[in-house]
Amino acid sequence: MVPEIRPLVRGLTVAATAALLAVLGYYLVQPGGTWSRLALFAAIGGAAVAGAAGAVSRRPLVAAGGACGLFLLGFWQAALWMFVFPAAGLLIVAALLGATDDGPTAPVAG
Repeated sequence: MVPEIRPLVRGLTVAATAALLAVLGYYLVQPGGTWSRLALFAAIGGAAVAGAAGAVSRRPLVAAGGACGLFLLGFWQAALWMFVFPAAGLLIVAALLGATDDGPTAPVAG
């Protein structure tokens, strides 16, 4: 019997998103912070939270959208690449697994 991997990937996605938000919070309070950095970090954090919410709620398009947002916004901050890209990769894996999910087993009417 192979254990189900989808809950594990969803849990890792939430953990990676929480770690990314912690790193963003750490870098935000460092000296030299500007309003543009705050706006960029808010956009990166919003994309990560949206993607994780899509992964947890089994909406693969939302998770893929969050991953694309992380990839696009992550290129602007080279110091965060080692944190942003693994989180985006986990969101892509969660989106792919969510797309292959059979969904609920409710009977079809009619």
